[in-house]
Amino acid sequence: MAKRGMTPTVLHVIDTTGPGGAETVFLALAEGCIKQGYRSVALIRGPGWVEEQLKQRSIPYYIRDCKGSLNLKFLFEVLSIVRREKVTHIQSHLLGSNVYTSIVGLITRLPVTATFHGHVDISPDERFRNAKLALIKMGSRHVVSVTEDLKNTINHTTGSYCRLHPTVIPNGIDLSELEKLPVNTLGEPGRPLVFGCLGNVRPAKNYPLAVEFIRLLKSNGINARLRIAGDDTKSGAIELKKEVARLELEDNVEFLGFIDDVPGFFGSVDVFLMTSSSEGHPLALTQALAAAKPILSTRNGVERVVPEHLLFLAEEHTAASLFAALEKLQAVTEGTESSERLVEGRKYVKDNYSEEVMRQRYTNLYGIEAV
Repeated sequence: MAKRGMTPTVLHVIDTTGPGGAETVFLALAEGCIKQGYRSVALIRGPGWVEEQLKQRSIPYYIRDCKGSLNLKFLFEVLSIVRREKVTHIQSHLLGSNVYTSIVGLITRLPVTATFHGHVDISPDERFRNAKLALIKMGSRHVVSVTEDLKNTINHTTGSYCRLHPTVIPNGIDLSELEKLPVNTLGEPGRPLVFGCLGNVRPAKNYPLAVEFIRLLKSNGINARLRIAGDDTKSGAIELKKEVARLELEDNVEFLGFIDDVPGFFGSVDVFLMTSSSEGHPLALTQALAAAKPILSTRNGVERVVPEHLLFLAEEHTAASLFAALEKLQAVTEGTESSERLVEGRKYVKDNYSEEVMRQRYTNLYGIEAV
């Protein structure tokens, strides 16, 4: 704990460098601590998107490589940073960082809050999984799970000696610009119906299903477009682009790459489309609700995150099932229920998933007195 009269300093640690949900929360908490009158110092593993965002927010940071299963040099460098910066609290994200900071917590007795963002953090295939979780249990004062489902998985797949019993704190989003978007019904007659996907192109997002859905709509004479926003440089994205070309859908499917203007993206689409095979609590889901966009989704876990009646769910992971769900969405849109549901979704996000709510929940865990 900080000594009386001493400004608390929170060290924020993550071992990834690119854009994503965990990284966005990492930045929001680091910036939020500063807004609340504390000092924030960040520790990242290398250059990239996260570093650029830290620069834009004027958050001081260190870069230290943490490659290897137990990098003692990295561990000693973390201890050095803790002493140099007079760190009073540590906030870490994802399995690797959680293990290292928990060891630091054991050595220094500083309070550590370790956050798990997805099931990949606790995969049964993870090397020395239970030993790592046991270290986290011993060295962290608080363990956080971003969803109830992830918490249950952690508790049900670990033995008593490494069971973490995490606190659930859902990821929060910046609502300031999303709330300004108008509450609209579906696209106007005569113009394309625009679907949007937001998230890096990777297997779990199952974007080939989204492309197949657009192909089905086209074959049924529906003028539809798909805009995919997210990293599209990896091999899976390259193969997907080839498939779009093979199906002659280049005029229907647009790859935007990584975007900074999320409100602008939602302002350009009519329906938010989620074709994922599995999800935890994607920020894009709550961003779409805050933007007052109808959500067409497979059953992938998001139905356990927000009330089902706020979503239009396909019963199967097929293009035909998505089409059936779209018909239900269009039927609702013809009445007044549509705008009422979209307004309800926006309010639900504000009450439960705003950045302000998330930051306060973490601050309560830290136990830092108001500055």
